[in-house]
Amino acid sequence: MVDRCPSCHGADTSLLVPQKNNYSFVECNDCCLIFVDPMPSDETLNAFYDNYHKSAQYLSKLDSKIRRAKKRIRSVNWFKKPGKFIDVGCNVGFAVEAARLLGFDANGIDIDANAIEVAKEQFSQANFSVRSVQDLAECGEKFDFIYCSEVIEHLPELESFFAALVKCLTKDGLLYITTPDNGHFSLPNEFSKLVDWTSIRPPEHLMYFTKSSVAPLLSRHGLNSVKIPFSFKPTLKIIAKVKG
Repeated sequence: MVDRCPSCHGADTSLLVPQKNNYSFVECNDCCLIFVDPMPSDETLNAFYDNYHKSAQYLSKLDSKIRRAKKRIRSVNWFKKPGKFIDVGCNVGFAVEAARLLGFDANGIDIDANAIEVAKEQFSQANFSVRSVQDLAECGEKFDFIYCSEVIEHLPELESFFAALVKCLTKDGLLYITTPDNGHFSLPNEFSKLVDWTSIRPPEHLMYFTKSSVAPLLSRHGLNSVKIPFSFKPTLKIIAKVKG
């Protein structure tokens, strides 16, 4: 069992009902993060992500995925000179290709070896490798733009991941994160109704964020220059920098 909130580290939590897919949920009463507790085992997660079902979906929509990623990168980078880009959790590589087309030194990493092989086949002019961001940080590599879309909700542990993201940022680097927003105005407030939302799907998604629940996590890791633009869809789009 988790004894403290993974985001704010508060100890005041409440068990929520009902379960879903035989997983229980806990809500932090301080920051309102909802998370699976207990977390699934490494064996369960490895089995789930073996031949991940979303990869085929992404491949079938590559052109539209690239266009969407280009739009996102442009909006965040806003007239800034392209630099060294990495997509953390790049899957089949569409955002990496989008960055390359925009003039970035484009790189992508993922722990899914099958997805990386597909990415290399599809986008041979970009750089892809099978590794974690923690491994990348240990090597001392730095990036001007770190893109991390629809990843953090999958993680059973946040601290080492965010520490590595920050370590990989250049002094003026940009971090762009997206994740489902379970506090969005279009969604019900009561968990008994919210649990039917398609984004609540353990063991695939384990953490369920709102603006208030992601804030302490970002702040603790020195990401104090943060913008979360309004979104009509239930998605948090987080633009962050390390405030010097």
